[in-house]
Amino acid sequence: MSEGAVIVMNAVRLIVLAVAGLAAIGAAFFVRGAMQPAPAPAAQPAAEQPAPAPRVETMRVLVAARDIAAGERVNAGSFRWAPWPEEAVIAGYLTRARNAEAIEQLSGAVARTTMVAGEPILPGRLVQPGQAGFMAAVIEPGMRAVAVPISARSGAGGFILPNDRVDILLTLPANENFATRTVVENVRVLAIDQRHSEERDGAVVGSTATLELTPGQARSVSMAVASGTVSLALRSIADTEGGARLPEGADDTASGRVVRMFRYGEEQRVALGGGAP
Repeated sequence: MSEGAVIVMNAVRLIVLAVAGLAAIGAAFFVRGAMQPAPAPAAQPAAEQPAPAPRVETMRVLVAARDIAAGERVNAGSFRWAPWPEEAVIAGYLTRARNAEAIEQLSGAVARTTMVAGEPILPGRLVQPGQAGFMAAVIEPGMRAVAVPISARSGAGGFILPNDRVDILLTLPANENFATRTVVENVRVLAIDQRHSEERDGAVVGSTATLELTPGQARSVSMAVASGTVSLALRSIADTEGGARLPEGADDTASGRVVRMFRYGEEQRVALGGGAP
């Protein structure tokens, strides 16, 4: 074999050995990588939790415990303390922190307007006895308040009190004799002078009685006051059913109220006022 052929063969062998060595090194790296444990996966960021809702500060506010009608007299059971968002509390609301005695103070007042259950109480929507507007709030719808002069003698000795029921009597002079008849029966007394309270703590001698009457009865009573002497007869508490009414036998004619009066056995008819009731 020639020297050139030997050199070529040696070169081929070297190339083969080099390729084999490289393959061996690659196989070694592959085996080493396969035997190592897989790296732990990167930790994922925890899901973001929603922020807790901010705490709402509350105050105890006086509200209506039930529906309250206009003109209704309220009591302690008409109110209750309810939690109310502090930021929604306006200056006019009654809070337990500032007005702890509000329920007791408002008991006995009259509602000026209708209120629904759960509605905050505004003092201006209630009127207390003695305040301006109280009488207008107390009168029943369709009725009128009429003041008549009285005295201890004509007012049952001072024992007639607000919310009592009375008969209105008219005394007329007839020549030298006098005749008395009933103008209206079972009339509600709203006040004696400026006294509106329902407390019965003794006699009240006043100079004016305010009575609750229908418009027609109001005209009749006003005519009676102008015609003669008016007195009030106190009715028994057991005899107060029904509202104010004309006495039995009284006629309501187109020309006005006409009441029959008997004097010395003879019937007389006296008109008490013009106009329909």
